[in-house]
Order: sequence, then structure tokens, then C-alpha cells
Amino acid sequence: MLYKYGRPPYFAAKPLGFALLGVLFLTLLPFASLGEAAPTGYLAYAVNGFDENLGRFDWNLYTTAIKGTKDLRAIPLNLKGMYPSWGPNGDTLYFIQRDAGHSNVYSINPENPKNKKLITPSAGTYRFLSVSPNGKKLAFNGWTINQLPQENQIWVLDIETGEMEVMTQVPHQGWPYSFWGMSWSPNSKRLAFSLSRPGWLEHLYLLDVETKEIEILTELHKDFYPVWAPDGQRILFLRWNREFDTFCTIDIETKTIEALFDVDKATGYWADWSPEGNYIAYSRWGSIYLYDFATDETEVVVEVDGSVFVIAWLRDGELLPVEPQEKLVTTWGNLKRKND
Repeated sequence: MLYKYGRPPYFAAKPLGFALLGVLFLTLLPFASLGEAAPTGYLAYAVNGFDENLGRFDWNLYTTAIKGTKDLRAIPLNLKGMYPSWGPNGDTLYFIQRDAGHSNVYSINPENPKNKKLITPSAGTYRFLSVSPNGKKLAFNGWTINQLPQENQIWVLDIETGEMEVMTQVPHQGWPYSFWGMSWSPNSKRLAFSLSRPGWLEHLYLLDVETKEIEILTELHKDFYPVWAPDGQRILFLRWNREFDTFCTIDIETKTIEALFDVDKATGYWADWSPEGNYIAYSRWGSIYLYDFATDETEVVVEVDGSVFVIAWLRDGELLPVEPQEKLVTTWGNLKRKND
């Protein structure tokens, strides 16, 4: 199978402006051992470490182009930020930047990262940013500067109008519940997210952004960092175990869970799917790995001087997900059956 895109990313058809920023790190990838077809695309990620140009330790943004070459480079954007998320055309990268105790969502053109644009109308404390595949909405969790931490909820921001709408009404009972990851479905109609509940368990849920109805996906475990597969049928997530954490997938319709492989605790922070869903990229301390579903093999693709956190793989083209015909809906206390 050959990797193809429906259209090339905006900055793929001409020399990358990133080259002018310089290369800090370089690593070799033996693509031949990762199956017959080499993955392609662009990775964006945050690195916690010292930045020569910024002159400080902080979360800073990097990108890596995967083009079938053995020379993969970590390109610094020389920009402070976390939770990078690609716009669908590759000409926009969204991220969260924290300053003076508050955070905002910004966007940049990766070719000119200095010209950042403020997206959120109100500062706050925001985490787990995700851009809808149709490029129209941003989802994140948090609370505004006018709210208390226990008012932590999921927000959806309309990129065209700039309006923010709260999507959830999680009862906080006087203390904040934490969200642990968020991801859009390929059809931009639902969100997968993880939320800590009483008993210190993290469950996976699905949120319909139009009806605001919430479906229970997993229970009785610590499941976090969900990432929706490009085919719309599976969600990748990390399941907490006592000795190791385990990357798993869950089938949206059947709820069947498949364990993929174990990772050291607190080191496999984040993962994302390749555009066609044949690979995943995930972080472990200062390394980014590729896992090949066809061969069950894993290879290091990028190593940096610091800790990698949050990986976004630029995907392109349109995929039609298979939607379940029946789902269990919860309104945080009242369970009911709903037929579509």
C-alpha cells in the first residue's frame, strides 16, 4: 500500500521556511524495517527543555517532516506553546500558550511562526486542544479567568466567529474534575474525551457536539488520552496498569478493546495516528516512536534533548466514519437508551 494524500499540505509544495530556523537534532529512521510502505506527513509536538534561541526551559513547539527519507529532523519553531493541533490544510497550527498565569489559544502559519494570532476571546486555564477535521471548530477543556477551577468543562470555539460554547455540565461537587485528553471524530460531529470520576478512575466518553449528549465508552479502569482513528471506527487510548501502561484501541460500535503494547509508566504521554491509520506515533521521554500495525514493530524516529509531550500528525483527505446505530447516553446521573 502506498501512502497518498488527497492534496499536499500547504507548505509541502515549496521549500520549507522551517529550514531557515535551523536544525537542532537529527536522527536516522530505518524505514525498511517498518513494513513495505513508509509513512508520510508532518508531526508537531511540544518539548520541555532548554531552547537555545528562547534562552529558557519551557514547553516549546517543534515539527518534523516525514517524507520517506532516513533523515528526520526536529525543527524548532522558536515559539513557546503546548497542545499543538494542525488545521486540516497544514497551513495553520493551533496551540495553547501560557503567560502570566493564564493561557490562550493561538494559531500560526508554520512558515512564519512569529506572526501568531490570538484565537480565544477570553484568557483562562485551557488544556487538551483539538481541531475538528473540517477546520471549523476548536475543542479544549478548562475555565476562563472569570471562573473557578471547579468549573472546568469542555468548550467548543467556532473559528470563524470566535464564539466559545460550553459543551458539558459535569457536576464538580466543590472540587474540579480533570479531563485527560480530547479528540474529534473524523466527521467533526463528536468528541472523545477522558474524565476523572469518583474513585480516582478515568473513563472514556463520547460527546455529540450538536445535542450535547454523552455516551459512556469505558468504565472501571483508568483510561486516558483518547485519539480517534482516521477510519472513525476505533479510538486509541492509554490504559493505566500497576506496572505498565498499555496502549489499546476500542471499537466504537462493539466496544471491543484490543491491547497493543505496554509502555513504561508516565513516559508514553501522547500518541496520534498516521493519516491512513497504519501507524501511530507516540512519545517516551525525549523520543518519538512509530508503531507499525502490520508488523507490530516499533522504531525511534526523532530524539530530542528534553521531554516530548503531545504529538499531532497532520492528516489530509476525507474519510467517512462508520457510526454506531445505538448508543448509551448519560446526562451525569440519568441513564437512558436512545435510538438514532
